[in-house]
Parts: sequence; C-alpha cells; structure tokens
Amino acid sequence: MARRLLLSYLALISLTVALLAFIVQLATRQTFSRYLSDQAAAHSEMLPVMLSGYYTERGSWDGIQSSVDQASLLIGAQVTLADEDGRIVAASVREWVGQGMGDKSEFGLVLPVLGSAGKQVGTVYVGRSLAQQRADQAFLASTTRALIIAGLLVALLSAALGVVLSRSISRPLLKVSQAADQVARGDYSVRVSVKGRDEISILANAFNRMAEGMAEIEKLRRDLLANISHDLRTPLTVLTGYLEGLRSGQIADRRSAELSFEAMQTEVQHLQRMASKLRQISALDGGGRTLSRLPLLPSVLIQYAANRFTAIVHEKGLEFVVDVPENLPLIAVDQEGLAQALQNLLENAFRHTPAGGVITVSAGVMALPKDSPAYVWIAVQDTGEGIPPEHLPYVFERFYRVDPARNREDGRTGLGLSIVKAIIEAHGGQVRAESEGVPGQGSKFTIMLPLS
Repeated sequence: MARRLLLSYLALISLTVALLAFIVQLATRQTFSRYLSDQAAAHSEMLPVMLSGYYTERGSWDGIQSSVDQASLLIGAQVTLADEDGRIVAASVREWVGQGMGDKSEFGLVLPVLGSAGKQVGTVYVGRSLAQQRADQAFLASTTRALIIAGLLVALLSAALGVVLSRSISRPLLKVSQAADQVARGDYSVRVSVKGRDEISILANAFNRMAEGMAEIEKLRRDLLANISHDLRTPLTVLTGYLEGLRSGQIADRRSAELSFEAMQTEVQHLQRMASKLRQISALDGGGRTLSRLPLLPSVLIQYAANRFTAIVHEKGLEFVVDVPENLPLIAVDQEGLAQALQNLLENAFRHTPAGGVITVSAGVMALPKDSPAYVWIAVQDTGEGIPPEHLPYVFERFYRVDPARNREDGRTGLGLSIVKAIIEAHGGQVRAESEGVPGQGSKFTIMLPLS
C-alpha cells in the first residue's frame, strides 16, 4: 500500500509540476513579447511623423539613411524604411538597402508613413536587432532552464514529502492490520497506539474498542463454560454416586433406594431448571423470543406477581408492602416476561430477608428532561443482609454468586438476575441494583421501562 500511495503521489506531483512549468513558460513568453511590443511602440510614436515630414519637405526618400541611423540609435531598435513599392530605401542593416522587404518584416512593429495628401508613401519597420534577438532568446532560454531546475527541485521535495506522507498513512494502517491478525489468532489483549484525531486515529480507536469488546466476550464465554461445568459437576457426581450404589448393590433396602431416587430427582430438577434458564437467556440474547406487547396497568402486573408469594410471607413471618398508585399510565409490555422478571426479583428478596424483615414493592413515573421519554419505575426493596458494594457491578452476570461458598440446596443457578436484565433490556428498559452492604438495610432493585 505504501508503494501505491508513493507512486500516486509522484504521478500527481510530476503532472502538476509539468503543467505548471508549461503554463509559466507560456505566460513568460507572452508577457515578454508584449513587453517588447509595448516598448517598441512607445519609442516609435514620433518616428512616422518625422519620416512623413521629411518626405513632405523633400518629396522623396533621398538622404534618409542618416535620419534612420539617428532614429535607430535614439530608440535603441532596428529601423527599416520601405517606399510605397516595398523596396527598402534605408535600414539600420545597410545590406538590406535596395532589397524588397520579403520576410524581413517578420520581426518588428509595422508603421505606415503618410504624405501630405494623406497617401501612404512608405512603411517603417521597428524591430529588434540581431544582438537584441540573441539576448531575448538567451533570456527565454535561461528562464526555461530556471523553470526546469525549479520544477525538478519541487518534484524532489514533493517526492520526499510524499514518502513521509505515505508512510504516515501506511504505518498506522499496517499496525492495525498486524493487530487484526493477532486478534484473529485469539490474542484479544493487543491494542493499537495511534496519536492524533484524523480518520486513521478514529479507525484505531474503533479497533481498540472492538478488541476490548471481544476480550470481554471471550472472558464471559470462558466464565460461562467454567460456571456451567462447575454447576454440572455436582449434580452429575451425585447422580453417578447413587447409580453406582444401586448398580453395585450397596443400596439394597427399599428405604435407602427411595431416598436415593428422591436425591437423584432433586438433582435432575436442578439440571432441568438450569437448562431451561439458559435456553431462555439464549432466546432473549439472540432475539429468538418475540415479545407480545400489550398495554397493561403496572399495579395489576405487580399484584399478579406478588400473589405468588402470599404463602411464603406467612411461612417466614415477613411483612410484604405493595405501594403502587392506581393511576399510573399504561405500559406496553410482554406480560409473561415482565411478570417473570418481577417474580425473580421478589424471589431473590424473600430468599435473602430473614424472619421479621420487610419487603416493599413500589412504583412511580420518572419525568426526564424535555424531548426525552418518561419512565415507569418499579422497585423491589428488602431488609436482608445486603450486597457488598464491590459485588454490585457483577450481580447481573450469569452464574455470579455473591457468596460462591454457599451450598446449592436451595436449587439456585445464579441465572435469575441475568434473566431479569435480559427481559428488561428486551423491553428497551434498564435495571439497577443498590445496596450499602449493611445487614438490615438490604438491597434495592429498580426496573425502568419507557412509556413510549
């Protein structure tokens, strides 16, 4: 690419310099020729008058040679006088006297000489002498040489500048290309260092953002595989142990067999829940699930989700508060999807709130600046142990657990909050978590859904 850029620069520069030199040379010749003509005309204004007076006084051109010599010396030009028949009667070049003008008139200013009756009695030609012509040619030749030398110097300097410019373009692009090859080989840590604010810098910054995004995706993929393998290992180990015991006869009595089958059923159900949630997240991420949006009142939707936890409230001795105004505007949502998101948040709150605690569901409308869409917000707040601040940025990641050492007896997969985030973002909304990490103050999860 650097070679093509350099060749294109050189071709453009050569064409430009050649065209400029041609135009300058042509303009110089024309200007110089015009200057000589104007100079000859200015110096020769009185020459026809003088010659006309001479002819009127003498009645012929006899003895005019001395006057022509004086005029030629006075105006510094070559003077040639021809009679009305075109025969040279006097000239600065004595050898021409008596000859016809022929092609000798090709150099010089042509001025008619009139007699007393207004009749043309001769023609005077004012031109450059041979020495002057040689000086003129030498001047034009030196001008041409100067233009050629200047053009070559400009071409060389431009070529050097073209080399610098082509390298300044090709080197960053080469860096981006080499970095792209490394990314293609799986090295997502590579970054392109390009300074400036031009298009190449914009490209490099876009590449760096892409590499960062791919590195993050790769990290998520590896973490997902590690978490899935970790969550699969325990139930598979349990299932393998019980099956081996049944096969080898170590579990022989009926009661032990029943307990074994119950334990295996629990593990199978856990695997089924995990597979179902993973399939759901995959469908939401890939757009495989179509949202059936219908206009609903937030109060109706919240009450529908809250009704599922009535038994748990009494069983755990909790206080459940639903503080939702009835006059909230309608929101166009997928009822099943949003209900599941609310149920996941409520399930999370009930799990982490001890007996005697309070769980509050509230809602309202958030008015944003002009020309921005308004939001309906729904918040689920508990008085449980809370979430340490350092864990808050990761609570919506798949398989993430604040306490990884906690056992799996409650059947948790670490996917509930990930599903909440996927559902809300599919609606064009946002979800955030807030907590001071102080036991008793609990956590607060807020869903924001656009009204438009």
